[in-house]
Formats: sequence, structure tokens, C-alpha cells
Amino acid sequence: MRSFYESDIRRRIKFLAAVLAVWCLVVAGRLVQIQIFGHARAKAIVQRQTQDMVKIEPRRGSIFDRNGEILACSLDSPSVAIRHIDRETAGQERDKVLELQRALDLPASEASRILGRLRDQAKYTYVKKRIPEEEAAAALALKLAGVELEPATRRYYPHGALAAHILGGMSPEGENRSGVEARYHDRLKGQPGQQITYEVGGGRNYQAQVLKSPVPGQDLTLTIDATMQYIVEKELARAIVEHQAAWGSVIVMDPPTGEILALANWPAYDVNQYPYPPEAEANRAVQASYEPGSTFKIVTAAAARERGRVGYGELFDCSAGSIRVGGTVITDHERVGILSFPQVLIHSSNVGTVLFAQRLTVPEYLETIKGFGFGARTGVDLPRESSGRVWPANVWTKSSLPHVAIGYEVRVTALQTLVAMNAFAVGGRLVRPHVVRGAEAAAAGTAIEDGDNAGRAVSPKTAAELVDRVFAEVVEQGTAKDGRIDGFGAAGKTGTAQKYDDALKSYTKKYTASFVGFTPLERPRLSLIVVLDAPKEAYYGGQACAPVFRDIAGQILRYLRVAPERPLPPDDPKAGRRKEKRA
Repeated sequence: MRSFYESDIRRRIKFLAAVLAVWCLVVAGRLVQIQIFGHARAKAIVQRQTQDMVKIEPRRGSIFDRNGEILACSLDSPSVAIRHIDRETAGQERDKVLELQRALDLPASEASRILGRLRDQAKYTYVKKRIPEEEAAAALALKLAGVELEPATRRYYPHGALAAHILGGMSPEGENRSGVEARYHDRLKGQPGQQITYEVGGGRNYQAQVLKSPVPGQDLTLTIDATMQYIVEKELARAIVEHQAAWGSVIVMDPPTGEILALANWPAYDVNQYPYPPEAEANRAVQASYEPGSTFKIVTAAAARERGRVGYGELFDCSAGSIRVGGTVITDHERVGILSFPQVLIHSSNVGTVLFAQRLTVPEYLETIKGFGFGARTGVDLPRESSGRVWPANVWTKSSLPHVAIGYEVRVTALQTLVAMNAFAVGGRLVRPHVVRGAEAAAAGTAIEDGDNAGRAVSPKTAAELVDRVFAEVVEQGTAKDGRIDGFGAAGKTGTAQKYDDALKSYTKKYTASFVGFTPLERPRLSLIVVLDAPKEAYYGGQACAPVFRDIAGQILRYLRVAPERPLPPDDPKAGRRKEKRA
């Protein structure tokens, strides 16, 4: 018979065995939960602690001019980053940041930001983005734990400010808001790659493995010519200084194809120097609208001639120098006498223009205005193009038609006006302007072909007659005679419009001057518009803008080796030589 002592021992052993069995079951259950049911979650936690997925930036496509000159490219420019290291003291973190500050010339505020993120145990912090390779190598040579280079590129524009408003530019972070950089971003950007980084050596170093290689962006070839662009920018800047204008724009286009050969605005900016001055960033050639003044008479003349409302031999009495329309008086810039229809336009008489424009109905005139593309975007492949402004017929008053006939109560862009004038150079049809070669534009989703027909503005007969009898004579003996090019004929129209002040609700003594035309006459190679805003003293389009047309066109024709179509003046053997003093 067992003693009480033995029974007690047995009870205790059984109890402990039961407790141990339960404990083993709990541990086993927990292991099953972690290693089987919770395996994926536990693995993910460990991986998040030891590895990162990093995007590999692709190399952005380069941009070339029509002759293969590089206008934009991407250079290797790595970013310096720092990772938090476990068990590193606050003093060690401070010393690392101070060394980086000295090596990378960081401002004190930036060093404080980086140190703050390290103390907050931020996993990954950029120290300095997209820096030259030599600077990045100097930072890596410090051999600081957790400091690494992330491959990247920075955008570089070899010609600085050249074609700034066409290119658009990019911020160091790769943001773009304008120009072809924005318009063709999807083509240029490429496809990013992917790599995984592993933490090794107790978290003090990392190794990388590429999972997916990046696909570089596609290159882009523009229609512009870098040499022509330089000529245009130089002459525009000269005119701005000479006439103290607030801003200016010049566009040069190939008449039959619509290819933009040069486009410049002033003020301009160096595309490499981001951020850009706000007053310089706008592409005024396609974004700014203005009342055109007498350049709009090309539309009025076409509307009247196309419908047979005026003959070339008709005479108009403009001797009064003014005409009353409704409650306003329209005046001429100088007193003239009795003028024929061509002379009205050659001397840009407002009175004569109103007289023949009044033979049109508002619907008829609006049909021609819209037929020339005014009131709608041209479709140029540049961002934020303005459509200008053409009021619908139900808004027009009794005085609207005469005012619109001479270029008021309507707003246009320089590009719209150039496309309209270009129609006379190519037999009456509109071509769609573009800055990227047709095939590449189409590949990027922009359906633009060289010579893309955007409609017919006027019949070939009307276009040819107005060029021969009117617009060529405007340059030869009319308001644009300072725009004559030695050795070449040209056709065009001047414009001078008073500027309206929205705050004052009235017109001011400031003007918008312009000239639009093309050359040579027989086989036009250039269509060109010059716009100067608020020029001082010599503010008429014929004084301020026609000479700029002459100087630009003369230089480009020589550059293109276009043979003169008529004898050169005996006292000037160099065709198109710039006069020392402008009228």
C-alpha cells in the first residue's frame, strides 16, 4: 500500500506533465501559426526590413533640330541619398551630415532637414538630387555608412536660351510645363526599370540587383533650324532694344509644308536655369492674343473680292480722313485723297477699308474670318495655344463690322495671323503649322503631316490677284517699303493697333505693331510675322516691324542659298545687307 507521500509525489508529477504538455502544445501551435499560416506575412515583414524596390529612371530622348544639331539631351547626374543605420549614435549621424554638407556645399537649412530625418529614423532621404558626376564621386569617396548614389540624369540644353519657348525646359525633378518637352513627354520619357536593394553587413551597406532594365525614351527631331533660330532671336532682341518694346514675337514658317523654321519670343530665358522668370516663360507667339489692326485687312479684302463686292478699278474718296460709324469716328493715320481699291490697302486707309467692307453682311464676313482660321486654334503641336476671340454674330453691333474690318473688336495670335497670310503664298489654302517632323509627330499621337491641309481660306484666283495687285505693292511702295529685300520680291501687310486698357475701359496711347508677309514672290520660301508690343516713338508696323522682316528674311535667304529673283541694286552688292539706320 502506497504511502501518502508517494501519492502526493505522483499527483505533482502528473500536474507538471500536464502543464508541460499544454505548454508544448501552445508553442507548437504558435510555431505552426507563424511558420505555416503566417509565413507570407512574416516574410514580408522581414523583407521590408532588409530590402527595397527602387525605380530605375530611363534616359530621356534627345531633341534635335532639322539638321541633327542637339538642342536637348540627358547627362548622367546621380542623386546622393542616405539611409538610417541602426545602433548609430546621434553624434555619428551629426558627423556624417556635416561631412556631406562640406563635400556637397549644402546650405545649413538642408543639413538640418537631413539630420532631422535621420533622427526620426526615416528609411531613405535624398541629400542632393541630380548633381554632376564629379560632385557625386566626391561624396561617395567619403565612404560614409548608409550613403549611396541613385542613378539619374539631368536635362541639358547646349545652346542655353536658344529656342527656349519651343523646347519648354524641365525642372531638376523632371517636371515640364511647356514646349515640346511637355507636348511630347510620353514619347521622350521612356519606360522606367526596377531594381531591388538588399541590406547587408548589419545594415551598413546595400547591394542592388536589376529586375527590369529601363527602356530609354525616343528621340525627337524638330522642324526648326538652329541657325535660323539664332538669326531670328538676334534680330528680335535688337528690335526690342531699339524700340523699347514691352515684348515681341517672331515666327518663320515654310509656306507649303507648315513647318515652323524658327519661333522666338522676348523676353526669353536660359532653359538650363530653372526656375524660369515668370514674365519670360509664356510662349506669346501662340498664347498671347491681341487686336491686330491693319494686318486683319487681308481678311477683309479677301471677303470682298471673293464675293465680287469690290473691283480693282473702283475708287474710294478718303479725302475727309475720317468716317463716322454709329457713335464713333474712324480715322486714317494720315490724310489721303481718292484711292483705288488696291491703293486703299497699299496705304492702309481705314476709311477706304470701311467703305468697301460695308458691302458685306455680318454672316458673310464671319464666314471668311472663320475660313481663315480665326477664333479657333491652328492645331500647332505646342501646349496652351490660344484661340483668340471672334464674337458670334448675335453680339455684333452696327459698328462692329467696320471696326473688325480694320482689326478691332477681334483678338488674334501671331501664329493665326501668319497662317492666314501664308494662305496667299500657297494658292489660298491653310496649312497646319507644326514644330516636330510629321512622321515623328504622328508616331507620338499627333496627326500632323507636312503640308497637312487645314482647309481652304480663299480661291487660288483671289489669292493670286491680291498678292500681285495689293500685297506685293504694300512692300514695294506702301506702308511696308522699309521691308523691301534686295534681290527679292515680297508680299505682306503692316498693322498698328491701339491697345485697350481693361482697367480704364478705354484705348490708350500704346500700340501693338506688326508685319506679316512672305518671300520670294515667285516661289515663296519663307512666311514670317513680326509683332512688337508697345514700341515707343516709331510705333507703326511699317517703321518698327517691316525692317525686322527685311533683316531676318535677307539673312535666311542667303543662308539657304536662294538665288535672287531680280537684279541687286548697283550700290549694294550684298543682297539683304542690313541698313545702318532703320526708318
